[in-house]
Amino acid sequence: MNEKMPRTPFSTPLSGSARETEIRIRNIMSGPKRRPPLPFLLLMFSICIFCGNIVSCQMAEAEVPDSGDSSASVSAPPDASAPEGPPEGWTPVELDAGLMKYVGQTGDWFYEDYFPTEQEMALLENLPADELPREAVEVYSAPRRDYWRDTLLPVAYDEGTDVTVYFVVDPDSVPDVETLVSPILWGGDLDQRRGIVLRHGDRAEYFHLCWDGNAHFASNPTLLADDLDGDGQPEAALVLTDGWGTGVYAQSLYIFDLDTMTCAVPDLSEVPLEITASPDGTTARLVSGEQEWTVDLTQLAEPFKGTVEAGNQVRFLKQDGRLVCDLGLDFSCMTLEYLASAHFPIIYEDGGYKLGPAVWLGDILYE
Repeated sequence: MNEKMPRTPFSTPLSGSARETEIRIRNIMSGPKRRPPLPFLLLMFSICIFCGNIVSCQMAEAEVPDSGDSSASVSAPPDASAPEGPPEGWTPVELDAGLMKYVGQTGDWFYEDYFPTEQEMALLENLPADELPREAVEVYSAPRRDYWRDTLLPVAYDEGTDVTVYFVVDPDSVPDVETLVSPILWGGDLDQRRGIVLRHGDRAEYFHLCWDGNAHFASNPTLLADDLDGDGQPEAALVLTDGWGTGVYAQSLYIFDLDTMTCAVPDLSEVPLEITASPDGTTARLVSGEQEWTVDLTQLAEPFKGTVEAGNQVRFLKQDGRLVCDLGLDFSCMTLEYLASAHFPIIYEDGGYKLGPAVWLGDILYE
């Protein structure tokens, strides 16, 4: 052969060049031209068998741990079906959901001095449902002619279930302007606002609920009519804005039984979310149901203190025909540093409405 033989002819390292590997394989395959003597072949065969037995025994001994050594263990493959827990050394994080218990309760104190007068209640308790306007109008630019008797403004409508929601205002507070001119009541005094009326078919009922945030932002409320409790009959879910400020935006959810025309407030005080933090305090892990998300805590202005606050950023959204609670998570507990949010569906269980396991976890800013 003209090719130069590489070193260590009994090995074929894959780390060598392709040319070197080719030379080794060709020389191994070509082999010597003369057959070696029979005694030499028998000797080599015996050595191979002896060495193989030694290796086999050593491997078997390595696989069987000494039962008397408590430090020895046998690792089993992980169970893919079992839920994966937090990494070793990660610690539970306290979730302060105390503010969630106030969702839907603001009207109990916020409007206590703004009940309708006896004259107004005489009208609200005897509303001619068949005379009320059906379709909703835009709150921001509603002209005076859209106010029924300067008292009711239709702000949400579901045609399928024939449900309309009206904002109730003090008729004496409506300016004496032309019918095509907007009274511009939004952002004014609280004593202008009285609550809401819900109409279904030929029935209309008054409810003393706060919609001050909708007035402040001149926004229409969210209405979803569907069978929310699984009884085969539709209910009406209404979302009203009742709180805002620096780092705060709070909405409340009310669910109406259209058969009895009564209102229920979901219990949102229990948030089905588990949070753990890494040993160095730089990462948080959020887990709810089948959803999981990690948060980079180095984005905080100060070191993480081990508590996450919920309830200052609360929104209710209609997604894929169902209602979810979009809950902001404040990792500083100062209503300023929201690094993540979660979407919890509203479910009916044990005779009441509450939050179900999250259907989405992610950063606070999302498309």
